[in-house]
Amino acid sequence: MNKITDAELKRSVPAPLLALYGLGTILGAGIYVLIGEIAGEAGIYAPLTFLLASIVAAFTAFSFAELAVRLPRSGGPVAYVSEAFGCRWLSIITGWMIAATGIVSAATITTGFAGYFQIFLSWPDLPLMIGLVLLLGSIAAVGMKGTAWFMGITTVAGVSGLIIILMVTAGNFSELPGRLSEAQPLSSSSALSGIVLGAFLAFYAYIGFEDIVHVSEEAKNVSKAMPLAILFALIVSLFFYITVSMGAVLTLSAEALADSKAPLVDVMKAEGYSGNILGALSLFIIVNGALAQIVMASRVLHDMGRHLNGVPKWLSRINRRTHTPLTATLLIVFIIILLVTLLPTEKLAQATSFIILIVFALSNFALIRLKRNTTTPVGFSVPLIVPYAGAILCILMIAGQFFVSATSH
Repeated sequence: MNKITDAELKRSVPAPLLALYGLGTILGAGIYVLIGEIAGEAGIYAPLTFLLASIVAAFTAFSFAELAVRLPRSGGPVAYVSEAFGCRWLSIITGWMIAATGIVSAATITTGFAGYFQIFLSWPDLPLMIGLVLLLGSIAAVGMKGTAWFMGITTVAGVSGLIIILMVTAGNFSELPGRLSEAQPLSSSSALSGIVLGAFLAFYAYIGFEDIVHVSEEAKNVSKAMPLAILFALIVSLFFYITVSMGAVLTLSAEALADSKAPLVDVMKAEGYSGNILGALSLFIIVNGALAQIVMASRVLHDMGRHLNGVPKWLSRINRRTHTPLTATLLIVFIIILLVTLLPTEKLAQATSFIILIVFALSNFALIRLKRNTTTPVGFSVPLIVPYAGAILCILMIAGQFFVSATSH
């Protein structure tokens, strides 16, 4: 019997798992890598940059929360743009942009994982990367509930590493008033420029909330669970970003953090502890990012094929046994393996942040149009100022990226 027929995605993910899934998509590798770069810009004010960035991200995140309640479809922004503007070609372009960023991001994360893994074992990069992609693809293919459980467990492991950092550096927190008095005044131009540049970098540590909405058709009680999952993920991420960055900048100099390839591991070593346990735990949270991208990209292709004829119909089919877009998942895995095998992903990855911000802006504009033209959804709604602010901030971020790129060459 052919099991790949017109089955449907299955609502199998309960609210607690959805919340952990969301937290895993945001935390990812950012906390373990970005802290060094941000400390290099903002120094002792690094925690403040994460606070400012969270405010910028929150507007778009809450727009996504309402959109997911209004249109609980696996395509996420593809569905939002299609419903709001009724423009098929714009929706298809949006879908391909999202899928492309997911594939490139997964390939980039896989490459980074291989490099980080070498700290512990000297395995050949290529077999390691291919093996990791095949493993994550298998998890994604088996079913969304199993995927959410896997990401829940790996998220707990990654968070455990952050808790260890807090325990190790907590004794340094009392030094904060003295260190602030020695730093450049907050009102000085050098401090302000460092904070702005740091906040610009810190914004990307919050990217990931948009991946949660792609499991809207697989979440139980989505109208309540989705907004709560996004809110939970943002608040918990903010807590760890502020406290861990504070512990880091009070333990090592900004220069040492900026020069480090594994800043939090170096923080552990500076306090007299081995960094191996933290490094091993960080590997768990890193793989979350790649797995979330595989799930996201496959759901986008499924939605485009089902509603827009934007991809061949066979990519939209759901496997009756696994209740996943199995064929789309296999295609995504194959493309990721090609990327990590044949192409340098770093330059491609630099373009994904532009594309993500464009998708964010389009989604905010879609919510503005939907709120003006349709009734308020039951369950969750934000004031109209939220998507307006989200759209404006995304446009400013895009302009800022162009400015930074232009001035750095």
